[in-house]
Amino acid sequence: MMTIEDFTHFIEIYGADPNRWPIDSNKSIKGFLLDNTSAKKVLAEYQELEQRMDSYGVPEFRGLEQKVLKQALPPQRSSLLAQLLNWIIPKEASNKQLWRPAVAACLPLMFGIVLGNYYSFGIDTVIDEYDYWEGEFAFLALSDYSEGMINE
Repeated sequence: MMTIEDFTHFIEIYGADPNRWPIDSNKSIKGFLLDNTSAKKVLAEYQELEQRMDSYGVPEFRGLEQKVLKQALPPQRSSLLAQLLNWIIPKEASNKQLWRPAVAACLPLMFGIVLGNYYSFGIDTVIDEYDYWEGEFAFLALSDYSEGMINE
């Protein structure tokens, strides 16, 4: 069952001209219009609105098409890979072409040095002397020195 809100939505989508309505819903819309006076009023309002909008003329803009076609386009943003390749190997001839590939080749080496100095990866560089002496004392306590003193 169609409501007045559904009919208004239908008119907003397809317009007030019955020739532009879809064929499959044409019968149900016309049947709804026969039984409902508020739907006739809504249709009349939208038909009047369409007639008023059709009566307005569009002003002529001379040379607008050529002006739009001749305007400069905004600069295109290149991808990150293209920017990186342009930085390493610039398109223009300059002295930059010599040192940039060398810098790019040294970046993994520098990253490895920084990473190696920052993390120890399980190698403890701080030596605690007490840990060392604790092991020595344990070996001394387990050694038997009594036999060596007698034989002398």
